[in-house]
Amino acid sequence: MSLAEIHTHAARFQTRIRWRNAAEYIAAALVVVAFGWMAFTVPEPMVQAGAALIVAGALYVCWKLNELGRAATKAELDQASSLADFHRAELTRQRAALSTVWRWYLGPFVPGLLVFLAGVAFAPELEAPFAARFSIFATGVGFTGVIFAAVGWLNALAVKRLDREIAALDQAR
Repeated sequence: MSLAEIHTHAARFQTRIRWRNAAEYIAAALVVVAFGWMAFTVPEPMVQAGAALIVAGALYVCWKLNELGRAATKAELDQASSLADFHRAELTRQRAALSTVWRWYLGPFVPGLLVFLAGVAFAPELEAPFAARFSIFATGVGFTGVIFAAVGWLNALAVKRLDREIAALDQAR
């Protein structure tokens, strides 16, 4: 790979990271607004607590995304003494963030989702037998589990793609 090709790859990679992060921050803002509204307006205390925990989880995820997965600035890219080393370090940093997504991205939502789903399913106003309430709760947990598994799988694919990019860059050097 020529220096120009590495620069193009590095710049394109940083642009992808910026767009990914922007989408994540927008999604988090929607979660904060929607669940924040529920935390203050829904009369059921357990649903309120779950919604507040989900808001806290979204804020934590934003903080960790900025800490672990932020895009490098154009100045950092331009000031790199070795563009190949810089790009490899960025690929490795993003790979590390994506490989731990269960801990910092999905995990923080689990307490809030469990409390929220339990609050909805077992609300006193819901006049249904326990089996029906448990079925509502289990369905919500199952649906959430499927979404979490899909997110984990997509991130595992991204890790493999980054591994290939790192290997290709190592071979080119």
